[in-house]
Amino acid sequence: MKAKWTFLLTLSILPTFALAGVEQDISTLIKRVEQSSCTFIRNGKAYTNQEAAEHMRNKWDYAKDDVDSVEVFIKEVASKSWLSGKPYWVDCQDKRITSEEWLTSLMSPANHIQ
Repeated sequence: MKAKWTFLLTLSILPTFALAGVEQDISTLIKRVEQSSCTFIRNGKAYTNQEAAEHMRNKWDYAKDDVDSVEVFIKEVASKSWLSGKPYWVDCQDKRITSEEWLTSLMSPANHIQ
């Protein structure tokens, strides 16, 4: 009986650990944005790395109950305007790419968030 309760307790805690991992990964991703030397473009206007990170934190705070992975965060929260639907862009090293592509590249095995 004790083993059954331990098993059930473990199952009930696992989603919390998984969510904590997602929150940590997203926090690390936003810190990488903040530490980058890139310019971020939202709806045609340029923003600094610090402004972009703050914007992502605000959107994350609003959407975190609906986000269950870093991939969902990138695709649905950090890569486009909720109002206009326009993609966000990143100017980095004289190259402009979508923020979805840039943020996803930070998640590649070579850059994987630990």
